Amino acid sequence: MEEKKLSRKEREFLRHRQEILESALELFSEKGFHNITMHQIAGESEFAVGTLYKFFANKEDLYKALILEKSDEFHSTLMKAIDSGGDEMECIRGFLDTHITLFMENLKFVRLYFAETRGASFNIRAGLDEELRDRYDQILEKLADIFKRGIRKKLFKKLDPLLMATALDGITRALLFQRLDHGDEHPFDADMIIKIFFGQVFEE
Repeated sequence: MEEKKLSRKEREFLRHRQEILESALELFSEKGFHNITMHQIAGESEFAVGTLYKFFANKEDLYKALILEKSDEFHSTLMKAIDSGGDEMECIRGFLDTHITLFMENLKFVRLYFAETRGASFNIRAGLDEELRDRYDQILEKLADIFKRGIRKKLFKKLDPLLMATALDGITRALLFQRLDHGDEHPFDADMIIKIFFGQVFEE
């Protein structure tokens, strides 16, 4: 079915909404959710504060929209990377390369999410945890399917595919957070993760 073409007014609405979200991300990541007001976001985005309330009911609503929309972007991009075709190792490499790229290109969002969401009040987190967990589970299940295929082909050992997917993702996240804390002091890439995960760390 052909997608409906947006009117100029609809395009303008979406553009303004995105500008507000980007300004909020800038401020939240710099000073924290609790230290920023809607008036400050209005000033940063160059809109009247009343205009912000046409898009979002309050600061919590804006924050949830920011987190969910960014997580949607991450989820969609990672799912496409895993489905990129090719053999099982190519799919795994695609996932790792994309995961690293997304993380490094969105450091402000990553810092905001892990600094604020885990310590946010129940009121802010309500409706976020379950949706984000669903997205994460879908990615793990998609990775597990890759391992299942590899097991059937005798490419991988006969281990629990979901645990293999969880372990691969866990190693990747741990290394990414190491980079978040220490910058490029310990550089790595998809090849290093593959070597670590698939047991190629022994001296020959």
